[in-house]
Amino acid sequence: MSEPRRQAELEEARGLLQSVSCRDGLTVAAFAWGSVALPEELEHHLSSMVGLEIAILRLDGRYHVRAV
Repeated sequence: MSEPRRQAELEEARGLLQSVSCRDGLTVAAFAWGSVALPEELEHHLSSMVGLEIAILRLDGRYHVRAV
């Protein structure tokens, strides 16, 4: 698996959330198309969404997570 990337401002990561893990103080959310690195504090919330179709939008430096 490739290294997780950070989302740019106004970028949305969307798809079936396959897994969530912590690595080097970051939360890594894995999708079929790749993975994104997110703030560590999102790990608990995202862990409850594994197996769901989700969207993570970065807006004004904050991450907005929702099921779609």
